[in-house]
Amino acid sequence: MSLTKIGLNTSGARRLIPIALTLAFVTVACTQTGAATTSSPPAATSSPSAALTDSLSQPGPVPTVAPAAKNVRIEDPNEYVYSQLLPWDGILPIYEPQFASAADAPLLDEELVMGIALGGEAKAYSITVLRSREMVNDELAGIPILVTW
Repeated sequence: MSLTKIGLNTSGARRLIPIALTLAFVTVACTQTGAATTSSPPAATSSPSAALTDSLSQPGPVPTVAPAAKNVRIEDPNEYVYSQLLPWDGILPIYEPQFASAADAPLLDEELVMGIALGGEAKAYSITVLRSREMVNDELAGIPILVTW
């Protein structure tokens, strides 16, 4: 018998399947719950499985871990050589930055800047410049600052 003969199209049948499955699960769950509440508790036995079940249901002592050893310096006779891409102080900081007003700054609208405001004064540092120089020693509101990227 096809679904169209009993008055259901395919989409209607698809809607009924989840409802029917839900009703089936609820019915099974209710009958199992009812059976569990009406049955009498099992008699106490001295079988090993009952003792195992009792020991699993009660928590035992929590295992502890020994404290970790303190850091100890060990002697290492090996000599290690680390290669460097840049020499010591290879990237010099900017010691006397020069600033322009926002209207006069040669920056694109979407260019990133790092800004700081302190004591009523504000400054912005171009990320494009900081990528190659990494540090700026400056002063803002009479306080020395270090801007780093």
